[in-house]
Amino acid sequence: MGLRRFIRNVSDLARVELLRTEERSTNVFTLLNNNLGKFLHNLFGGEGSPYSDSQAMRNATTFACMQVRAEALSTFPASVKQYSEQGSRTAYEHPAHRLIHDRPNPFQTAADFWKTVSLHIDNHGDCFAVITYSGAYRPKRIDIIPYPKQVQILVSESGEPFYQYGSKKYASYEILHFKDLSLNGLYGCGKIRYNCETFSYAKKLKNYGKNAIGTKPPGYFKTDANFDTVKKQGEALAKTWNDAIAEGKNPILPFGLDYKNLIISPGDAQYLEAVEATKEDICAIFRVPPTLVQNYQRATFANAEQQDLVFVKYTMLPIVTNIEQECNAKLFAEENETSKTPYYVKFNTSALLRGDFKSRTEGYRTLFQIGAINGDTIAELEDWNKWKGGDRRFIPMNMIPLDKIDEFIEQLTEPVDSPAGDPGGSQHQRNGMSTAELKRLLVESLKLNGHNHNGHEK
Repeated sequence: MGLRRFIRNVSDLARVELLRTEERSTNVFTLLNNNLGKFLHNLFGGEGSPYSDSQAMRNATTFACMQVRAEALSTFPASVKQYSEQGSRTAYEHPAHRLIHDRPNPFQTAADFWKTVSLHIDNHGDCFAVITYSGAYRPKRIDIIPYPKQVQILVSESGEPFYQYGSKKYASYEILHFKDLSLNGLYGCGKIRYNCETFSYAKKLKNYGKNAIGTKPPGYFKTDANFDTVKKQGEALAKTWNDAIAEGKNPILPFGLDYKNLIISPGDAQYLEAVEATKEDICAIFRVPPTLVQNYQRATFANAEQQDLVFVKYTMLPIVTNIEQECNAKLFAEENETSKTPYYVKFNTSALLRGDFKSRTEGYRTLFQIGAINGDTIAELEDWNKWKGGDRRFIPMNMIPLDKIDEFIEQLTEPVDSPAGDPGGSQHQRNGMSTAELKRLLVESLKLNGHNHNGHEK
């Protein structure tokens, strides 16, 4: 952290107390943001509506969607990369690499950390993490703030954001703020709060199912007997009714009692269809294919595989991109400001293929055959031992550069004298070229000016 940036942030922290108007307006927005779920609950949800995060997670489909997204993010290895003249490399020596790749704090592994980040984004719309720096302003640990709804965002005169949690204020470079879809650029919307009607309907369907198949369906009794006489036996009748239902027996109704059911039948309510439709709505909110939450009702082998690819491209890549850019802006802001070899965070989304050996080997084969990777690269990706000569790259001998094709054809078609009546040998030999000459010509044709071959100098 440079001295100039440090002084500027200290100055902003001192002035932020004077910005009463901005702070009040921000605090009002924070209160509205934190209480929006409760407002929507009172407006739409009714009694017991799952507007709160913990209640919504009690829905099996909701929990499964959050779990799938969190576990997928945790399987992408995160690393710190650095641009260089030879291309990008993994910056193992940078302290941020250990934090995001291995252990960000004493309480969490990297996988646990990224799971929590994903759950906070899905639950609350925001995830805040405090970066602790060493004396040389190098990041040494990252801790997630457990209650993101209690974080307030303030803005200084210079336009720099500040975060307040409890009685402590944090400068922008001290907070990693991962947010969901945002309406104002400050706070994330929060899927559960903005879709409380869907989650409320899911809970009502669950309550309906409990009542429809439970031990005490809602209803009433009708009789012509004296009301006071029946009322005196109310507790005994209730116990007899519950015991009989629990034992799977038909209760005997005295006093000419006639039971009238208040709940409509599951068939008339199209209960199963409504449950499936709600599951699909929840999957759509989290953008998770139904097959990933164990719903194979309409799945085939072909479309299940395609849904996996869609999940990576349209669900996980936006999340990963958001996290990478926030980390780049906060973890390396000072180092990258004037550097010609800047650092950046990279998630390896190809890690989802770790369970599919056939797909991995096919991809390795294609890249190896065009010289894009060498054997050592494959060994490193698979955690195998490297071998002597594994740093060499190979290309097929039947391929030549386009800028050499005219020269190659011209040399092959030069007329030469050959013994009459001797059609033997290859076409090139009949043109007067020996095997050694042909090999030399191929090698010369494959060479590109200014390039190395097989990882070695010419």
